[in-house]
Amino acid sequence: MDTFLSIPKNIVLKSEIMEKKSRFLTFVKYVEKSEDAEQFYREKRKEFSDAKHIVFAYRLLNVSRVSDDGEPSGTAGRPILQVLEKMNLYNLIVVVVRYFGGVKLGAGPLLRVYSNSVVKVLDAPFALYEKAVKEQVKISFAEFENILNMATKNEIATQDIQFADGVTLMVIKPKTSALKFAQVLSSEEIFYSFKSEIKSVN
Repeated sequence: MDTFLSIPKNIVLKSEIMEKKSRFLTFVKYVEKSEDAEQFYREKRKEFSDAKHIVFAYRLLNVSRVSDDGEPSGTAGRPILQVLEKMNLYNLIVVVVRYFGGVKLGAGPLLRVYSNSVVKVLDAPFALYEKAVKEQVKISFAEFENILNMATKNEIATQDIQFADGVTLMVIKPKTSALKFAQVLSSEEIFYSFKSEIKSVN
């Protein structure tokens, strides 16, 4: 896989649904590792410790996992994951917090509510992530001006800029890019979003 869709990094999407006096709070976050997804889930369990059920599903590039957290088997985590699969989204965790309102919904309606919770919260722009190379480079001040121009056009991204006898920084560029720099200090492959946020999901 060279590209995938997800939500932008460093944001948490939120929505709320009421169904027969039960309150469903939905949270979605971009994650890249199982450890990050499970940490986000633990944070929500602590934040909403008085809730009846806190279910989740996450889908990464190489693994997925679900939890019904006491709801009837297959009525919570699995339908959440199926929405992510249908929308072809990756690197997301969805946590749905349910405050029970005293009225049992039944398996069918419960499944639909959890699915609808995800559809509602994901009514938002998505980001296109593509394979990229993250390099730490050392360049001249003249080359740095060119780097800034490319970054302004969203052709590359820059991080951790340090000035001394030259400029040392991280440069994130599309994997297909043929850019060459004076001295490459380290390099690794990552996924990165160079594109503006897009609304539709193909």
